[in-house]
Amino acid sequence: MATPGGRHDGITQHLRRLAKQAHDMTVDGEVVTREEALAILLYQKALGMEVVTKDLEGRETRTQFKPEAWAIQLIYERMEGKTANAAEPETTKLTAAERIRGLAKERINALTKSTVGKGPPKVK
Repeated sequence: MATPGGRHDGITQHLRRLAKQAHDMTVDGEVVTREEALAILLYQKALGMEVVTKDLEGRETRTQFKPEAWAIQLIYERMEGKTANAAEPETTKLTAAERIRGLAKERINALTKSTVGKGPPKVK
């Protein structure tokens, strides 16, 4: 059921409940919730990170990831208390079918103009 503001809280309510569940445990025995794990990952994306993987023979591969601008912006806006921008309505974006239709019209008009000339013949 929708709230007076027009939001649907069904999924949000479940996501918040699931975010409070345990995700991992630190070496000290502290429980890390899914919410905390997501925040840690967000900070890693914002600051850049190095991932170390080992193959079956024990060789390490280090991969360096650069900081992500979207993550920096998201954290900054959250900390400053700014609201997130509303998503643009999808009606402003053309679908692939609409773009193809427009290209076809342009080609047909160009062909018609080249074969007919400057317009219909003048009647005397």
